[in-house]
Amino acid sequence: MYEYRWGIKLNNTTADAGTLKLLRKNFPDVSFAELRNKVETNSYLYQTDMEQYSADGKRKLARLLKAFDKAGMETELFEEKRDTPGPWQAKPLSRELLQNSIQQSREIHRQTLIDVEQEVEGSVSSEAMALIEAEVEEEWEQD
Repeated sequence: MYEYRWGIKLNNTTADAGTLKLLRKNFPDVSFAELRNKVETNSYLYQTDMEQYSADGKRKLARLLKAFDKAGMETELFEEKRDTPGPWQAKPLSRELLQNSIQQSREIHRQTLIDVEQEVEGSVSSEAMALIEAEVEEEWEQD
């Protein structure tokens, strides 16, 4: 079976109060001890785990990048692949590729809504198009 995921790590392995505070804000269900351990061992803070075809994991990565950038924290993105039961093979992932992937998912979502409207109504009215655009914008506004 083929597995695929993207992940984010901090470049700094010092778990100071500011770092832990920001991480706690973004990962409220994770204990301080576990967050500290992830930073100090340079482990992934977040991985998309098998969400290659789901925009949710990519969008969360983008939100985390924005939060870390705003706080002046250096990060690195990784792409991992494997054929199970083999080991994971990681390589750096560019921010540009992440943003392009998010934009592509956004366009697919928009086109799907248009296609559904055309199939149901036979055409897409200007009112329906405005609703589609509003829905897409609302869904993707955080990116």
